[in-house]
Amino acid sequence: MTKKRKTLRRKHDPFFRYIYAVPANTRTLLRLAKRKNPELRRMLSTVDMDSLELIPGSFSNVKEWGESDLAFKARIKGGPEIFVGILLEHKSYLKKDVLSQIYRYTFEVMQNKGATDFGWLPTKAIIIYNGRSDWDPMAEFRTKYRGQFNGRELPFECVLVNLADISDDACLREPNVEAAVGALVMKHAFDADGLRSVVSGLTKMLSRLENGARATLAEKIVVYLGEYLDEEVVEELRMRMSIGQALGIKTAGDRLRAAERAADRRGRKRGLAQGLEQGVKQGAEKERERNEALNLRRVKFLRSQNVPDSVISAMLALK
Repeated sequence: MTKKRKTLRRKHDPFFRYIYAVPANTRTLLRLAKRKNPELRRMLSTVDMDSLELIPGSFSNVKEWGESDLAFKARIKGGPEIFVGILLEHKSYLKKDVLSQIYRYTFEVMQNKGATDFGWLPTKAIIIYNGRSDWDPMAEFRTKYRGQFNGRELPFECVLVNLADISDDACLREPNVEAAVGALVMKHAFDADGLRSVVSGLTKMLSRLENGARATLAEKIVVYLGEYLDEEVVEELRMRMSIGQALGIKTAGDRLRAAERAADRRGRKRGLAQGLEQGVKQGAEKERERNEALNLRRVKFLRSQNVPDSVISAMLALK
């Protein structure tokens, strides 16, 4: 029986920002989302998405550890000097004040500093949601305030994109691996069975990246989302790191695993001190069996990459 990790409340925002601070990745995410989201298609129909540019500043230039999410500007089609703001606000749970949050960002962030007439950017806000339950903050707003406003209900356009509506198959076929992997992992972050169903395709996608990019992305998945993921999925992702890492080059992921092993050793010592020697022996036997199985999988993977048996033997001899 597969052991599942305890779910913690670590936010997914850092992983989201890491992937989608790159305009090309945001373009891919929104293109995938538009297939089943007519409101998003309508909202972006006048925007030249090729002109998408990350807005610099404290709001979005600190990558994973920003206080907020991502802001871009883009040209309107047919008007090279006319810009709009594109705001991406990620949520992994229902948040009642999300529209007030976007309202604040609209006036604090969406500034056209190069303009001589209007110093603000008309804003198109997109809420990227990957939580467990269905959610439509716009429907909630309209139900609560229906009839109280004339004309537009908000000082910005807003659409919710539920990652659950993005097709797994579309992601697996997507040429932009980083953007598609990000969407798949976040879509299934709370769904271990769903992630297991796509992990084979996911690892094939990772194998299309060059070694450094593949290793970095796999580590980001484990570091930011590891506690939500099934252990077998985590091991599968780790196996797909570069051959150099498999041969012993230390990375952040290696250090994380070393810390986990150290914690296991401390636990075994406590067990001995409490007279639980039998439990320790059973734990050691399970660890040995797990390591043997993992080594067999590593050998299979390295042979599939045409690594010579002599190199594989050297790798297995490393401690």
